[in-house]
Amino acid sequence: MTAQPTKAGPDFFRRLRVLVVEDSPEMQRLLTALLESMGVGDILIAHDGARGLAAFAAERPDIIITDGAMTPMDGLEMTRRIRASGAWDDANPDVPILMISGHAGRENVTHARDQGVTDYLLKPLSAEMLYEAIVAAVSRPIHFVETPFYRGPSPRRRLDARGTGE
Repeated sequence: MTAQPTKAGPDFFRRLRVLVVEDSPEMQRLLTALLESMGVGDILIAHDGARGLAAFAAERPDIIITDGAMTPMDGLEMTRRIRASGAWDDANPDVPILMISGHAGRENVTHARDQGVTDYLLKPLSAEMLYEAIVAAVSRPIHFVETPFYRGPSPRRRLDARGTGE
């Protein structure tokens, strides 16, 4: 049985700096509304992975919420670059990255995990799902590994098709 995240206090969300990397204006508005309803104090928006990468380096967010499919750089490539060892001065390459996707196939989930995604959330996204994923990602950091060819969440960690990390 997986431990459920506890309710976060009012300061938990108010102190968070969240970077949303999403190319759809509708999803940007939805995610912003959900984050504001949780009391997130600082929400940054980037319209694709390349801009997300620049915002990550400049703004040093506490957590990133990204779409998987964007151009010119998608969320997977952005995640791979963030996780690259030694690539960042002050930004945290271990920042939690939540990926939102409509692709539920095991191969999609496994591929996202292998690129360094912390948690994989399926559309349609509920407020409860997002809330629990943020609390879990920030309050229960996962183990990161580093090899010559990979840096990110332990590949032994399982992500299931519901989008919850074990």
